[in-house]
Formats: sequence, structure tokens, C-alpha cells
Amino acid sequence: MNNEELNNLLNADYPIPDPAWDYAQIWQYTQEAAAQLQKLLAYMAEIEDATPETDQEIKSQLDSVGQRLNTARRLFA
Repeated sequence: MNNEELNNLLNADYPIPDPAWDYAQIWQYTQEAAAQLQKLLAYMAEIEDATPETDQEIKSQLDSVGQRLNTARRLFA
């Protein structure tokens, strides 16, 4: 997902919060993860049969979502 696609998804549902808000960074990471999940769901809906390539793409996208969520979670440490 490129930055423009991500920004379009992020801005579609929620306004950008005040950067001074205590949860602004966490909000950003979780919004990015949610946008990536939406993209993944759309991709999966187009797949009729699993292939090694589609499996790898799904795994890659899930890894990316997990990284964003883990980054958000580490902000609480």
C-alpha cells in the first residue's frame, strides 16, 4: 500500500487527531493496521484458489499488520 492509498483510507473514516493527544501515535498505527486489513480483505475476496504466491502475499500483509500493531503496543512500555 502506498502512502496515498493509506492516507485515503485513514482519512475516509476518521479525522486526523490532534498530535498532542495522548493516544495520537497509537491511533495512527492502529488506523494504518486497519487500513491494511481492509486492503487484505479486498485482495482475499478476489482470490478463487489458493496458490503459493497468494499464500505468500497474504502472509506478507499479515506480517505488516502485526508489525504496526506491535509498534503501537510497545508505546505502552
